[in-house]
Amino acid sequence: MKTKFRLSPVAAILTLVAVALLAACTPTLECGSWAFTGTPQPDAFQVSSAFTFTPSTCGKSCKCPEDVITQMVSVYDSESKTYLYPTSAYEARAIAYGWTIDQLDGWAYGYYGLDNDGHTFDPVYNPPGSNGVATTLYDEPGGWPNNIFFYAVDVTTCFNSDTCKNNILGYYLWSYTSDSSGTISQFIAAPAWKDLDTTFQNAVSGWNSWAPTSGTENMGPGYPGQPVLPNAVKFPTLTDL
Repeated sequence: MKTKFRLSPVAAILTLVAVALLAACTPTLECGSWAFTGTPQPDAFQVSSAFTFTPSTCGKSCKCPEDVITQMVSVYDSESKTYLYPTSAYEARAIAYGWTIDQLDGWAYGYYGLDNDGHTFDPVYNPPGSNGVATTLYDEPGGWPNNIFFYAVDVTTCFNSDTCKNNILGYYLWSYTSDSSGTISQFIAAPAWKDLDTTFQNAVSGWNSWAPTSGTENMGPGYPGQPVLPNAVKFPTLTDL
């Protein structure tokens, strides 16, 4: 689906590249290390995005038994000069420049791969990590028209902890493009930079504003035993460690 937010493709690329050049001077918080692999497919981009939490990397101390990833995405169509969404729910919670929390319809929580019981993370999508053990996001976006720019920012948070629950541990941006023939190519992939952390907070606010109005969230028959919730669930306050 299309949205009202518009930006010329040249401006979009130049803006991102210009900001990327400043990344070394203005990095986001990184309390650990990322291991990213992106593999172009005929009509998709296969992703493994892993973060290993090492608090000493950022001079902090925290024991986090379970850290996980939340993903926000933005899909730009350079032909129509509009942002695209896979469903109306994605569009309803979107903020400026098409950024929106990436979660399947019917899944009530914004954390990537979190079941509706509020504590089980589907290992197909996002097996949790902990201190020194990577949490990994698996994704394979595809089926978009030709001439698109697909951007994603992965944000790791401590999901369970006595000392640092709901703290953000690191940010990573990855992206890909498709050309006029539909050929998929990796674009920018690197630890994120300042302003993207603010954008993430805005996307979380977008989710939280939308959540009470989302309607019934039902994961479907493929997930027996998972509860059906009356609406999506708001994120707690998330802050950098």
